[in-house]
Amino acid sequence: MTLLRNEGNQEALKKRANNLEINGFNGIKQVIVNVPSGQNSDEAYIDVHFYNENTIQDILNDSKSPNLLFPIYGGRKIQAGPGIGQAKVTKIANTDANNVLKLTITPVGDYSTYILSVNYIKIDPIFSEIEFKFRPGCFTTECAPDGEFGIPPPPPQQEPTIDYLAKDFDSFRHTMIVAMMDRVPGWQPTSEADLDQVLLELFSASGDELSDFQDRVMSEAFLATARKRVSLARYARLMDYHIHQGNQASTWIAIILAPGVIDFSLLKQSDWENRFKVWTKRDQHLSSPSTVFVARDEERYFYHLLNQMELYTWSDSMTKLRAGTTTADLKFSSQQSADTVQNLIRDGTKRGTITHLLIQERLNPKTAREAGRDQYKRQLLKLLQEDELTHQHGATAIQDPITQEWFVRVHWEEKDQLRSDYFFTVQSEQGKDSVSYFYGNLVQVCYGLPMMTIFKEQGKLLEKENEYYFDRRRWGTLCRLPEGPLLYEDTPEGGEIPPKSTLQIEVKSSSGSSMWQEVISLIHSDEDDEHFVVETDEDGWASIRFGIEDNGKNLPEGSIVKCYYQIGKGDEGNIGADSLVNFDKSLFVRIESCWNPFDITNGKDQETREKIIRRAVEGYKFKQQRAVTLQDYADIVERIEEVSKASAMYMWTGSWRTVRIAVDPAGTTNLTQDLKNKVVLSLEAAKLIGEDFEIRAAQYVPIEIHVKLCINENYWINDIKYILKQEFSNGYTHSRKKAFFHPDNWTFGQELRASQIIGRVQSIEGVDNIMSIEMKRWNEKTSVNSEVITIQSTEIIQVENNPDHMEKGFIDFIVEGGRQ
Repeated sequence: MTLLRNEGNQEALKKRANNLEINGFNGIKQVIVNVPSGQNSDEAYIDVHFYNENTIQDILNDSKSPNLLFPIYGGRKIQAGPGIGQAKVTKIANTDANNVLKLTITPVGDYSTYILSVNYIKIDPIFSEIEFKFRPGCFTTECAPDGEFGIPPPPPQQEPTIDYLAKDFDSFRHTMIVAMMDRVPGWQPTSEADLDQVLLELFSASGDELSDFQDRVMSEAFLATARKRVSLARYARLMDYHIHQGNQASTWIAIILAPGVIDFSLLKQSDWENRFKVWTKRDQHLSSPSTVFVARDEERYFYHLLNQMELYTWSDSMTKLRAGTTTADLKFSSQQSADTVQNLIRDGTKRGTITHLLIQERLNPKTAREAGRDQYKRQLLKLLQEDELTHQHGATAIQDPITQEWFVRVHWEEKDQLRSDYFFTVQSEQGKDSVSYFYGNLVQVCYGLPMMTIFKEQGKLLEKENEYYFDRRRWGTLCRLPEGPLLYEDTPEGGEIPPKSTLQIEVKSSSGSSMWQEVISLIHSDEDDEHFVVETDEDGWASIRFGIEDNGKNLPEGSIVKCYYQIGKGDEGNIGADSLVNFDKSLFVRIESCWNPFDITNGKDQETREKIIRRAVEGYKFKQQRAVTLQDYADIVERIEEVSKASAMYMWTGSWRTVRIAVDPAGTTNLTQDLKNKVVLSLEAAKLIGEDFEIRAAQYVPIEIHVKLCINENYWINDIKYILKQEFSNGYTHSRKKAFFHPDNWTFGQELRASQIIGRVQSIEGVDNIMSIEMKRWNEKTSVNSEVITIQSTEIIQVENNPDHMEKGFIDFIVEGGRQ
């Protein structure tokens, strides 16, 4: 038989093969040829696969010669003569599979076609032969023939003309209209309402969407053409640039309480939906998410004594606080009240529950009425903690020895020194009125409507409207938030700091409940790290991805994922002061009123695609992450918010080189230990290996200045002297701008010129001319300089103008003329 099955019907052959085992027969299904490499190899091995296990063991036990059981025909080598060079089966062996036999053939044939047959009972004649060649490969009996019964296939039919340049709705519609006219003689496009026209337009719209999808897929392969925000974020991270996802607006809310202590336990994570919410005064009810701000602090205590506090005026002898002040005496009615507030502030500053005070001018100090008041005359003051060694700076309850009245003295940070004068008590027609107050019940709120979504395993029962299924995929578990846009917390722009969303995730499983941590990427996460990644698209819709295997912990089986987050657009939260006055009084019955003291301006929208493409590729040029040069050291230190300027220089210790960094703190001349620690941490991660550094405070140079001027005869000398004192102090002026010698106006190596002083003096109304200016370093035996004071690169000019500390620099004015 010479492969008669090639002339048969393939479907019928498959059906016959399926019935072999039932009838007790067998046959060859395929052979796998293995020809060992090497010129001296003279053996080939063939694995013969049968359809079933019938007769296999009988063949192995048969005593006949292997070449008689498995004769080989065909090939060109056997034509040299009978028995000369003919390939024969010399050995039969079993394998691990019960339906496979391994044959050894000697010698190896050529590349022509051979026929292997099996000569044994119960072997179906149709499947007793198979063609093969002496080359590695698989040869099977299930291959389709070249033609049907030897007849060549018919020529292909003529394909319709297709415009492969069609890429949009109009071109697709035109192509299908032309195709209809070719296939249906006499067909013409008619009314758009006809069924054929509707179908054509539906197919055209679908084709347009598919074509656009193909274009977008190709576009995502490159940063310059990518359109999806997720792709842009991933490309930018390859260059250590983190795109800015925008950030929610935030502000402080002042609260007035009814008598009694209130513990805001509803601010905890377990009661996210009932947190303290405020919204604008134009909406009496919570109707629009664009005006909602939510308190995110987990714990904060409030007390009615901190509602609205007056300044203790020492029998009306001190009715105002001057600009530059960093301490105040708060008036209370009894020792018990003073002691209570003292303990609240002292303990609250340590625990972080009471950290700030608000000073605000509520009435016009000239009229004691609201009309004409400066609505922007208000300031947030960060309280100082009590020093554990000296017990200074904390709140202290004190009794006036004369009046026996009680007050509490508090201190705030020097950078928050008052920027203007605040009047507290004024005389009016009705008597004595208080125009300014301190407020201590403050809470930070962040813009955005709070949401909670629950994700469950596929197949579990969904019991609430906010429950959904998460999707397990080969790259991790995916949860897509049903509400958006997702808001992000305040993140500085520039690409250095990864954005952090408002999303907080609690995962409950059979092993317990835990809060998982958000990371920017799972590349550095281990298999036990409870991490997740948030990816936000261009419309603000967010997907949450959990880790798998080595990159982040896999979400446990049967987990319940609770997501707490806020939605909205960042810039929509920017509103004016005194706007957030509404809250849910049914939940917080002890609160009487609230308001936001400051304009809200820190809400930002997402960084645009164009900015990402332009900035990401060159971001590394503008932000040096390693300190190589001296300027690098100074730049890295100046990135710290509390640092105004920094200067670096090389010093020789006698054995090696050390970088000495001088730090000029922002708003003050005092380098605190906390700031020094921040500087050390920032430099440890950036300095060169083996290079030491030393942190020092800036070297301040006190200057002694004498100015002689003449004023107009219509102005009082004392009035001009007072204005001059304010203008040339180291604090703020009445207009809330920095005074001439404010520490942030001066930095390393900045010289002082007499012309600068002349310009500032002449800007004061009533000054006619400057007669002379004398300047020199304080207590230095040098000649007076009337032009310029030069200093070294590590020095900073200092003029505190404090009569008790003349050694810190001073300026005095000799005023002539004016009214007598």
